Amino acid sequence: MQLDKGLVKVEKPSHYVRYLLIIGILVLSFSISFMLRAQPLEHGFELNEFDPFFNYRATQFIIENGFPAYLEWHDDLSWHPYGRNVSANSQVMLHSTTATLYQTFGMGTSLYDFTIWFPLVIGSLTTVTIFALVRIIGGTTAGLFASLFFAVSPIIIMRGSIGWFKSEPLGLFYGLLAVYLLLSAIKSDKGKVSVAKIVGGGIFLAFGLASWGGIQFFILPIGLFFVALPFMRKDNKFIIWASVVFTSVFILVTVSFDKILFWENFEYGFAFILSLNGFFLIGCTAFLVACVIIRSILGKNQLRNGIALLGGAIIAGIAISSSGIISLPAFRYLNAANPFFITTDMLIDSVSEHATTTIDISFFFFSILMVFAGIGAWLLFQKRVNRSLKIKGEMAAFALIIGFLGIYFSSA
Repeated sequence: MQLDKGLVKVEKPSHYVRYLLIIGILVLSFSISFMLRAQPLEHGFELNEFDPFFNYRATQFIIENGFPAYLEWHDDLSWHPYGRNVSANSQVMLHSTTATLYQTFGMGTSLYDFTIWFPLVIGSLTTVTIFALVRIIGGTTAGLFASLFFAVSPIIIMRGSIGWFKSEPLGLFYGLLAVYLLLSAIKSDKGKVSVAKIVGGGIFLAFGLASWGGIQFFILPIGLFFVALPFMRKDNKFIIWASVVFTSVFILVTVSFDKILFWENFEYGFAFILSLNGFFLIGCTAFLVACVIIRSILGKNQLRNGIALLGGAIIAGIAISSSGIISLPAFRYLNAANPFFITTDMLIDSVSEHATTTIDISFFFFSILMVFAGIGAWLLFQKRVNRSLKIKGEMAAFALIIGFLGIYFSSA
């Protein structure tokens, strides 16, 4: 009995030290990100460029007139001489989220000052979100490294520094939070808790999409992850309702927006279902359900039947996409998927943020990260390593999917 008490006394401090170390590293990541993103302060405490000023003005309109008036607002001071229907061609969730947070946490500061600080704070908080996401996939140590890498990533800092009151920082926060909630629910499978996480993931992914057009990237790895799940999980009932609930919630919240990012060439309302993004996610979910049902009915040769169904689904998807029924994303997104498209519209390439990536730029932004990406991909293919790190097969699959997609799109 005395020995047992001694063991308990020794064990408790070790857990406390571990938790304190994790918290300390997260605080360090947040602080590093905060300091690096605050560097533009040396040029003055102001909003940067034109778009942040418009976003500030739109947020101010919500605070002064309310959200219903914002949805009906036709701004006569923009886009002379026709004016601008704001809710139809701007980031609705950026304005509404900032207005809500300001009314809750403004604490007497001016809205202008709040919007200057907003991207810095929300971008630094994303270091915690990326830690939680990677921790679900590869463990606490991997999550801490990911948080530190995110804090010092030049390309992330460039589009999320103080005064950059635009869509990227909030969109990334929502998108990464959505993926974390989805993976956490699928990995844990804890009944009502998992349901809440899946519903939250669908809602936050829709919020991210209404904040920044780049969040449509996350639809790709999530959809491919759904395609891979039937080959990696045996609990068929769980993965069916998890994928269906997530996709249904995401679609319902997305179509509930009156108009979402029209200037990004996004479809809105029920038309989103017939867009390439909506069709892809719904198709991947339908494949998961059909694959599980067919394999359970036929019983034998499950792998062969699943692969045959996948081949048929790919052919059908290509045929439907090529038929003209499905609306395609804006040209600049297609160009990111196929860099050879750049020769068809040089106007797109003339905009700096749409320009084709060069080897020099890729090396500057991703040189160290690409080394770790290669090592990580090699380790994920080692079953012995996965067992020692307790990485589940579906989590390793998602890491490989989003990793390869990220490498491709960042290079293209």
